[in-house]
Amino acid sequence: MKRTLFAAALCLPCLVATATSAAAAPTPAASMAVDANKVLAEIDRRANAFDDQQSTASMKIFKGGELNKELTFETTMQGLQKQFIHFTAPGDVAGMKILMQDAKTLYVYLPEFKKVRRVAAHAMNQGFLGSEFTYQDMTETQLAPFYDAELGGRDGSLTTLKLTPKDGAESSWSRLEVAIDAKKGGVTEIRYYDGAGNHVRTQTRESWKKVGGELMPTKVSMANLKTGDTTVVELSDIRVNEGVDDSLFSRRQLLR
Repeated sequence: MKRTLFAAALCLPCLVATATSAAAAPTPAASMAVDANKVLAEIDRRANAFDDQQSTASMKIFKGGELNKELTFETTMQGLQKQFIHFTAPGDVAGMKILMQDAKTLYVYLPEFKKVRRVAAHAMNQGFLGSEFTYQDMTETQLAPFYDAELGGRDGSLTTLKLTPKDGAESSWSRLEVAIDAKKGGVTEIRYYDGAGNHVRTQTRESWKKVGGELMPTKVSMANLKTGDTTVVELSDIRVNEGVDDSLFSRRQLLR
């Protein structure tokens, strides 16, 4: 089962998108017993709190417990479906750009070749630039369109949903477990299970701050439980609802 996930370096915008998408007020847990799918849809709705977002981000890649590489980039989003990422450092990736026009359309600009290429569906579940994030992670900025939910349990302010792929949906995972913190009104952890039912990855969302009147995580980590490696993305200089022109999200813009 392979759908589009986040594959490239988190496809940064995606990562960012996914990261910033857990913003909202603390109410969903109260309605969990009624309909888990409605709760998931509400979390998705709250994730889409802003018309547009812009931020500066760093991505630190840890291998064997040591910092292996750090990348910086600028990201711009329109809603959750359109993302534009521009890498600024280090030198070997500076100038690289990523464009997501929708969940199935992803382009990468490689400055050394001065060419734009579309990310193929079979590559969506691959890690990006040595990170633990995938393109699928980037494109799955909302979960309700792809997964069915059931209540997993409650512990204090935390409610867990168990997600399984919808019929006809392609996914790299047999199921997800999503932890929702009522105090933050958003997702604080996602656990990923492979086809054999093994827990293989954990995404953690931390450092929640109020931006534009909404709580959002500004630090997102992805841990590979098989290798012990981790990638951490941190956001800064976050701006919302400043107005972003549609023309930014075009292949032509990648070549500029």
